[in-house]
Amino acid sequence: MPRARDLRVGVGLDWGSASPGCALWGAVLPNGHMTIFDEFKFQRMTVKDVAEAVKSRHREWNLVAVTVFADPALKADTGQIGESIGQTFARYGVPLIFPSNDRVSGWQRVHEALAVDPATGTPWLTVHPRCKYLTRTLPLMVQAKNNPEDMDSDGDDHACDALRYLLMGGLRPSTGRRESVQAEVFSGRWFRTRFRQDRGVLA
Repeated sequence: MPRARDLRVGVGLDWGSASPGCALWGAVLPNGHMTIFDEFKFQRMTVKDVAEAVKSRHREWNLVAVTVFADPALKADTGQIGESIGQTFARYGVPLIFPSNDRVSGWQRVHEALAVDPATGTPWLTVHPRCKYLTRTLPLMVQAKNNPEDMDSDGDDHACDALRYLLMGGLRPSTGRRESVQAEVFSGRWFRTRFRQDRGVLA
């Protein structure tokens, strides 16, 4: 079993104060699959306390330089003590990256991650049993009434939003075609695939 520190690891963060917030830790496994291996649900906590809790989980898993992907709304200057919530997180040692908040694209990535890998018969994305909040709320997500491509945001969607930010940030399973690099590199088929003339100069 690979150790978390030896894998590509990222965190998805959905902020909440009056409403719950959630942080999810995900890792891409050597076989291209992805697992959500830890979560932290919080409510009515200061940014400082949440940042300290996130750093504590990093120490627990022996992780360094972990990227935290969060809601772009945290860039707005509406946070505590006159700065944005994102700036406050950074001040307490948890800098945030803000991926696109295109909800339709984000949910599409969630759907793709939950699809079954035909080579193994298992989903590309799995969730560890300790992540009870995500496990409970993900199956409850329903389509938005006015946009079937989006999900209803009136429900308990905080863990699911954290997952969406994580996937939109770039940490996601490798659902594409697998290639045997050592066997294929510099073979005739390898050259034909990468340098065939019908691709065009800008392809």
